[in-house]
Amino acid sequence: MELTITEEMLAALERAADRPDWLIEQVARMRTEGAPFILPLGSQQSTALEELCAMNIRFTADGKVKPEHAALDALSILVLENS
Repeated sequence: MELTITEEMLAALERAADRPDWLIEQVARMRTEGAPFILPLGSQQSTALEELCAMNIRFTADGKVKPEHAALDALSILVLENS
């Protein structure tokens, strides 16, 4: 699968903790090539990306996604919708 991600999603991936090497390489490639940001994913990579997003999303006390993590939440949903 190939996902077209936003600048906000790309920036969130750059800040995410515990990124695997393949994702670090893809983020660097997308940053170098510029928009549109196309992220190719195999089935294992899509699962790993969704898990990475889930691990990096933080919530408010009332259970809402913190605004600074909205891009990762949106990316997680995009991955799930396209899997």
